[in-house]
Amino acid sequence: MKKYWPLALLIASFLLLALSYSVINPIHEGTDELRHYRFVRYLVENRALPVQGQEACRSQSHHPPLIYALGALLTGWVDETADICANPPSNPFWAYRYWDVGTDNKNMYLHPATESFPWAGDALAARLVRFVNVGLGALTLVLTYATAVLIWPRNRAMAVGSTAILAFSPMFLYMAGTINNDVIAALSGAAVMYASVRLLLSETGFGFDKLSHRERPLSLSKGMSKGGFDRLSPRLRWGVVMGGVYALALMSKFNLAPIAAVQVLVMTYVAWRHKQWGSWLISGVAMLVTTAVLAGWWFLRNQLVYGEPTGVETLTELWGVRSPSESFWLVIQELPNVWSSLWGRFGFGQIPLPELFYTGLWLLTLVAGAGLLWALLRALKARRLSQSGLAAVVLGLLVLIFFAVLFAYMLISPAGAMGRFFFPGLPALVILLFAGLALWPVGGVWSKLATAARATQITAVVVSGLMAVTAVWALVGYLAPAYAAPPRWSDAQTLPNPTHLQFDDFATLRGYEVHHTAVSRPPGESMIQVDLYWEVLNQPIGDFYLFAHLQDELGIMVTQRDTHPGLGKFPTSQWRPGDKFKDTVYLWLPETTYPSEATVSVGLYAPEGYRLLVWNAAGEMVGDTAVLEQITISPAVGEFPNPLATDKSYEGRLRLVGYEFEGDKRTAMVGDTITLTLYWERLVPLAEIDGLLADIALRHPPSHSEVRSVNSLYHQADPDNPIIIDTHHLPLTAENSPGVYDVNLRLFDIFTEKAVILVADKGHQIDNQLPLARVVVE
Repeated sequence: MKKYWPLALLIASFLLLALSYSVINPIHEGTDELRHYRFVRYLVENRALPVQGQEACRSQSHHPPLIYALGALLTGWVDETADICANPPSNPFWAYRYWDVGTDNKNMYLHPATESFPWAGDALAARLVRFVNVGLGALTLVLTYATAVLIWPRNRAMAVGSTAILAFSPMFLYMAGTINNDVIAALSGAAVMYASVRLLLSETGFGFDKLSHRERPLSLSKGMSKGGFDRLSPRLRWGVVMGGVYALALMSKFNLAPIAAVQVLVMTYVAWRHKQWGSWLISGVAMLVTTAVLAGWWFLRNQLVYGEPTGVETLTELWGVRSPSESFWLVIQELPNVWSSLWGRFGFGQIPLPELFYTGLWLLTLVAGAGLLWALLRALKARRLSQSGLAAVVLGLLVLIFFAVLFAYMLISPAGAMGRFFFPGLPALVILLFAGLALWPVGGVWSKLATAARATQITAVVVSGLMAVTAVWALVGYLAPAYAAPPRWSDAQTLPNPTHLQFDDFATLRGYEVHHTAVSRPPGESMIQVDLYWEVLNQPIGDFYLFAHLQDELGIMVTQRDTHPGLGKFPTSQWRPGDKFKDTVYLWLPETTYPSEATVSVGLYAPEGYRLLVWNAAGEMVGDTAVLEQITISPAVGEFPNPLATDKSYEGRLRLVGYEFEGDKRTAMVGDTITLTLYWERLVPLAEIDGLLADIALRHPPSHSEVRSVNSLYHQADPDNPIIIDTHHLPLTAENSPGVYDVNLRLFDIFTEKAVILVADKGHQIDNQLPLARVVVE
């Protein structure tokens, strides 16, 4: 058993980390976790499967029920008091700037003390279902390791390095610690992968136990010698095994259905190689029968309930779809989000890791791909593909199939750009990744320092260590802080800008600090950090929101923030007398901000709208706002007036690079004309912007007054110049009410009759309109 200690160490490390991820992550903060949990609760309470569209509240009822049935069996005894449709207290400011690395309102829900350890009721049930996924994740590691041993039986370092990539993947650890069906999908993909590679490498084809190697890892028939399975002929056994793992896949998640193509291809190749067409036919029939027995009932039930065997048509009616012909290029732009969420983007994607992490993994993947390509070229030159090379081809097919499935889903679903949908192909991917990395030292510089086996061992140790450090780094540095309460302060501390501003009878602002009081804005966004030092006097009645305003000299709101205190994690309903904590608010200046002098102020208000009054140390009321400090916003410097960042575009077709008001005037009288000039950079040939209209709208929301200007960018463009100067004249008439007007830019495609989406280079969609600097009509 000594040879299995690396696997045992990997599993133990995985269990420890996955449980840590699970415990630190509050319940229902995982992707769609609440709806997954409702499916489990429905099974427990109704002892029947839910029907799409007929539930009192939405669950993941369109999915096959295997993982939910396991969760129901484990938690059926738990006394769950909450209604199945009860929603946890939501955080209305959740996912603010969700693409940013940080801790700002990353929590979807407000989590009361009843969720804390020791768990009971619904919290206990949800945690137990999470722990089921942890166990399934560990089984996925075992099958990944076993597959790699099949391929390289004399070099177990290949199995160790491959399994370590999966075991310490931050996203796999995170998903294993939440309620979902993606981990069991990964297990199913690993099971099909193992069975297919095992058959492929069998020395006697459909002869069950003989391999082309000297050892038989993870024998499928061990311990069954006295059972009915052992009495079956080898070809029947292969059919039952292939049908069993395929049924597991179908009952885990329907997007695994295409994996049968790999199974059939392997079975056909083995039959051709060993001239066993009779065995191929019998095994194929046995596979079909086994799948029908184990999973056919699910499709028959769907046919009876929904009128078609998958239930997908009902799913699209309830959840909506997008047109594949219109979404192709948008999907291409979403691929970076798929890559990042495959390796570490927690929650619904609102807790990312630094971009350098994703870039580094991508570079390592390219290096691994080059190593695999080098091995393939050597095989082609020798006109001989080894057994391990043949198995690598099967793994490559699994990777390609599930990438194709993911891409197809992205074409029809706005929620498809998530790496977790590739989890069934992840076990195959990690084996190929490590194989590609290991091939470099074997054929390169390291071969002069050690034997090929020794070099692979060193590579496995390095990769395992780096991935383990990464897993801890992501947990401690990013996941845990996203849900941590704000830091406390004590009387022994010297607070910046000591003050005494009391908000009714609830809390006193004891100090504050405004960072960056002079902002020289680059061609992008700038951020002002405001630190607030609070002392709680009495427990507030309910939840009050914190606001922070930045207003310029015209009285126009430059930017504002509304949030629960503690960046969403310490609402006032959880405050207790004597609490002293440091709150931090980030005021992000839009990149369209105009130069000005501005004032920072803060306050507290009720959801109904009224603000708490503010009193100074002398007991005098100073209003409902605490004015803190003035800042200077200097103009940005660039090639164009008020230059904008180049990290976003309108679906890769156009980029706004600057804009200006004539004479820099943002005030006007009724009867005047506001002139606004936009500077566009064309990113595609001229013909591809035909039909694009730049739509500028001045709106005064209280009175519904509006002034609009629409220009065709195609007719203003110069074929030889990528820069388009687009000038809009906006006349103000007596129908326009005085006040502050929003200025919104929208790009419209007359051929699709839809607004063009502003998309960041990182892949996330920003909006279908862009707010520019506001103006005042007097």
